[in-house]
Amino acid sequence: MLTIDKPTELEAQPPIIACDPNALAPDQQEYWVKEIVPKLYSAVQEIQELPNGWAWRLPSTPEILLLVAEDLNMERLCCPFVHYTLEIEPNQGPFWLRMTGSEGVKGFLRMAHEGANYFDAQVAKAAGLDVSASPEIDSVETALEATDRLNERFARTAGSG
Repeated sequence: MLTIDKPTELEAQPPIIACDPNALAPDQQEYWVKEIVPKLYSAVQEIQELPNGWAWRLPSTPEILLLVAEDLNMERLCCPFVHYTLEIEPNQGPFWLRMTGSEGVKGFLRMAHEGANYFDAQVAKAAGLDVSASPEIDSVETALEATDRLNERFARTAGSG
């Protein structure tokens, strides 16, 4: 006879939607800001809005594949509420990095994308994202400040919705 366990109280609760940069060691934070962001985020060729998140089109180079792997290794710790999927198209087609999740994740990711100057402005604009007033993230300190603002802004928005 097959029995299905009921979810525990912890499993039944929706995930908390907030980034935790302290899930990364200081050297990981530094590497993310100084190496991954400038190389990976500037390589994004297209951003697509999905029903439950966002997708980035990236060039299919070995360097980008390694950067995506490093980024996801950190992002999964900092933002464990996001479902990450990497699609590698056949015949050296582009990579597609999808970031999706439960209710609220898409809005949080929009705020994150618009709240920091990571992407090429034309790529962001084509996706309907406004990064014109976004601060330049050039140090761990500015990244942490941007993350705090993002978490606070999303909490206010989620609390009033």
